[in-house]
Amino acid sequence: MSERALRRTTFSGRLLRFKEEEEEEIDRKTAIIKGGIYMTLDIVIVLTVSCSLFLWFSGKGIDPYERPMPCGDTAIQQPFKENTVGLKHLLVITLGSPFLIVALVEGILHYKSKGSNRLAKFFSATTITYLKYLVMYACCTFAMEFLKCYVGRLRPHFISVCKPDWSKVDCSDKESFIDPTELVCTNPNPRKIRTARTSFPSGHTAAAFHVFLFIFIYLRRMARNTGIKEIITVRNILVPLYAIWTVVCAVTRVTDNWHFPTDVLGGVILAIVFIVPAFTNSWTSSEMIYGTRKIQPALDHDKDE
Repeated sequence: MSERALRRTTFSGRLLRFKEEEEEEIDRKTAIIKGGIYMTLDIVIVLTVSCSLFLWFSGKGIDPYERPMPCGDTAIQQPFKENTVGLKHLLVITLGSPFLIVALVEGILHYKSKGSNRLAKFFSATTITYLKYLVMYACCTFAMEFLKCYVGRLRPHFISVCKPDWSKVDCSDKESFIDPTELVCTNPNPRKIRTARTSFPSGHTAAAFHVFLFIFIYLRRMARNTGIKEIITVRNILVPLYAIWTVVCAVTRVTDNWHFPTDVLGGVILAIVFIVPAFTNSWTSSEMIYGTRKIQPALDHDKDE
């Protein structure tokens, strides 16, 4: 979904739906109230719809392919470990932090710029940019879940989670495969067994690279094409931090026995497929950045990278 489409279909887009010659100054209190309400409504609607659809899709909408279990495959006999990067940690970084970063950068940009109704335009620009990120995140997540279920690759800790009843499984021939209808897992939690059948691609890695690529593209172009020192500083601090965190997240998926290296590679490719095309034409010039926000650059800030 393009930013233009989001401006036309969202509440926050209304803050920019006026002709420049007809624009009237909105007082600060009204801009904060209206901008805050519109921002909250837009984000809540997108998150609610996306989460509801995903819960249905991952629950009743699709079941993972039940691949036969190879008796002699030691790669799926690794011990179960807790996640180094847990789900809550992952969601805070990949869903929460991009909003804060976009709000910070847009706040600096609008504060340093000229034009009327900059506060209202700040709310609009922040929401539209973040919503596009959310839409791509949701699409990437649906594609990831589909691939997980379609491939049905067993995780490295599959045996530890399944806990097969070996009295009912004949694995005397290490070259043989156990049909799913003959495999009896003693783990009472079917959700964990389902998860143990969905190794490819790595969802953690896809989400981690998704946020890193977005932050890298957004901050790099905003810093380069505005030349605002504060945005350049934000870029220089956050891009390396996110790069380190992303690498740690990807590596620990393997060392924690949740994924194979090729699962991690699949997650990286998945993130690239959704982020790079979506933001290829975003923030590519100073004229685009200021023009889409209907503000003008100040003439007194230093352009220094």
